[in-house]
Amino acid sequence: MKHLFSFCLFSLFSFQLFAQGGTIVSFTLNPANPIEGDDVEVYAEVSFPYSGCDLDFIAYPLNGTNISATAHHCIGLLAAICNTTDTFELGQLPAGDYTLDLTLTSGSGGPNCTPGIVADDNDQFQFTVSPAVGVEELESLKDLIYPNPFVQELNFKSPLAESALITDINGKIVVEIDAGAISIDLKALPSGVYLFRIGRKVHKLVKQ
Repeated sequence: MKHLFSFCLFSLFSFQLFAQGGTIVSFTLNPANPIEGDDVEVYAEVSFPYSGCDLDFIAYPLNGTNISATAHHCIGLLAAICNTTDTFELGQLPAGDYTLDLTLTSGSGGPNCTPGIVADDNDQFQFTVSPAVGVEELESLKDLIYPNPFVQELNFKSPLAESALITDINGKIVVEIDAGAISIDLKALPSGVYLFRIGRKVHKLVKQ
């Protein structure tokens, strides 16, 4: 009888260990359109079918433009959906196209829990860090332009003293603005990062 009880307990533990089934739900990039000099973070929304799901350890070594990430969570015994967010603080990255390859694992017990025998889930997230092209965050332009980020219309707190340009991050002109303008409708402009140039001054703009 004792052996039967031990076998059942072992079977229950084994079932729990293999049935945890964590899932990578989605990724979010912050900022949404990073350029060189920005502190980049990737957020991974993950979900587990059991209670708890405390983060046990996380690692994300960078090899060139490839990020091999691992997140291990500790899962409880109660059948209850547990959602949480894993944060990957990548810091300032050189311009380039990056891939974050995340392997999600889980174990039973509290922190320092059992290791994941097999991966719960694996997914990749691609993002681009654009070159800064000598962007200067100038207080005079911060005071002139609003809102930033913008959705549709870009406004100026006083009429432009001279003509201005909006370029993409590679320097290609996308909009020309006449002197004296107090606003400009940019709803047709695709979302992304742009540069506002007036005279020798340059300021980063973000279209949402």
